[in-house]
Amino acid sequence: MLHDEEDDYIVERKAKTGVVLGLFAAVSAVVLVLLITFSVNRKPEKKTGNTDKGQSQQAENTANEDLSSLDDKRTSDELSFWHMYDEEEDNNTFVPRADSTGKDDKIKEKFIPEESVSSDALSENGVGSQQKERDTVSGNVFDVNELSEGTAQFVEILEQMPVNERFDDAFEMNGIWKDYSLNGRTTSYHGIDVSSYQKNIDWERVAASGVDFAMLRVGSRGYGSGKVVLDEKLLDNMRGCSENAIKIGLYFNSQAVNIIEAVEEANYCVAAINGHLIEYPIVFSSESISGDSYRTEMLSKEELSAIAKAFCDTVRAYGYTPMIAATKKQFALKFDLPALAPYDFWLYDTDEISVFPYRYNMWQYSITGNVDGIEDPVDLDISFTDYSVK
Repeated sequence: MLHDEEDDYIVERKAKTGVVLGLFAAVSAVVLVLLITFSVNRKPEKKTGNTDKGQSQQAENTANEDLSSLDDKRTSDELSFWHMYDEEEDNNTFVPRADSTGKDDKIKEKFIPEESVSSDALSENGVGSQQKERDTVSGNVFDVNELSEGTAQFVEILEQMPVNERFDDAFEMNGIWKDYSLNGRTTSYHGIDVSSYQKNIDWERVAASGVDFAMLRVGSRGYGSGKVVLDEKLLDNMRGCSENAIKIGLYFNSQAVNIIEAVEEANYCVAAINGHLIEYPIVFSSESISGDSYRTEMLSKEELSAIAKAFCDTVRAYGYTPMIAATKKQFALKFDLPALAPYDFWLYDTDEISVFPYRYNMWQYSITGNVDGIEDPVDLDISFTDYSVK
């Protein structure tokens, strides 16, 4: 009996001891876990904070250094997106994007530095040396200014227009005359255009100088008054040409502001012929007036083109050949050229080599010609068509 009680006591004591040891072990484990957690969390927090601060400071310093270097070593032009589309520097070509803006200024900067077309450079180096600079254009822009204007102005070439297919090296000077020759055969004709400003002309001497045709001014419409005035030397000039076998063409300085006035001007030209044989074109010439306001300056391209078309269609209805005359700048900036593509063009351009990209049938290449029989300077022309057999 005593044995059983003793055994029960021992068992009970062992059980209590086990419970105490278990509780102690559990508490110790919890404390250990807490210590480990606190230690682990504290160390990464300190390390992470220092690293972020260092990286942020380093990035700020690097950015400042880059901006400082950029300001010192690169210009705004070098940062321009235009340079992404430049071709190789040695060929001076440029193809602007169709959706680009500010194109003219950038093309000018690329092709023609200011100093290369200054008046001093022109006088020192001559037209020929500067011509090479101004002729360097890409396949879709051309310079509408003449060399005498000093700076370039580029405009887009219209793909739908008939192109100029003449070769620059086929032109040659024959005294005062510009000729066009292919395979050793001259295929062009010498001409002049005159008005009352040339006063009394000795047409016999003019014919002997090699003139094939003459473009005679019929008259003009006042750029302010709108009044149509006959050129006072027209009848004398037509008579002189007819008597000396010089083929005649006519031109009218228009300031028509509507179709009715354009038809009126065309009728005026036909009425002024007075029985003379007119073998060369009757020309619509609408000029800008420098330094003053003028009737047509506010017309849109479409309006001026409709006026030119009305003039030409009226001339054609009478059985004559119509033509439109202008500088390359006027053609490009004042007219809706696709609407006028069916008509012949007379180009006014005093550059030695013209960069006008469209087909033209006559070219006024000089305004300071000296022709025997004419006292004052006269305009010189070349025609690529013999209109007398057209």
